[in-house]
Amino acid sequence: HGMTDKRTMHEESIRVPLLVRYPALVKAGTVVTEQVLNIDLAPSVLDVCSAKPLSNIHGRSWKPLLAGDAAGWRTAWFYEYNYEKQFPYTPNVRGVRTDTWKYVHYPHGDGGPDRHKAELYNLKDDPGESKNLIDDPAHADTVAMLKKELARLMQETGALPDKMPLDEGVKKELPEESIR
Repeated sequence: HGMTDKRTMHEESIRVPLLVRYPALVKAGTVVTEQVLNIDLAPSVLDVCSAKPLSNIHGRSWKPLLAGDAAGWRTAWFYEYNYEKQFPYTPNVRGVRTDTWKYVHYPHGDGGPDRHKAELYNLKDDPGESKNLIDDPAHADTVAMLKKELARLMQETGALPDKMPLDEGVKKELPEESIR
């Protein structure tokens, strides 16, 4: 999959290091291994500053993680990317990532079948995501569980029903009808 940009759900696109220096709060050398997202940054900064938390946001403060308290922290999160007119051959993406697994699929805005092969990776055994396990019957239960978790997370964040863009502009931008 290579290194392209932030439209894919591969690790090199979604992982962003964050360094925090605040000696009164964070012991030098502290490493947080829990899944922290960019949507957690604002709530965390506000929490560290003892400011009033924001309402109606999906992120949460990672301040407790700095003290080693991961109780109740997320174990999975969902990713979405929608087609953009200026990048007409980039598909819609929906995915879920846990500490061990990543499931990605590419739904199409017309409600028809996905146009691209779904992906399943065991991130512990294959951190470089080089072996797509989606067709391996041994992982059928994992795929079913991740699909269910993806639907739950999408529901929880208000992303269901899934509203993917597909308009007349797509037909103009995508000359090859088979991929519209």
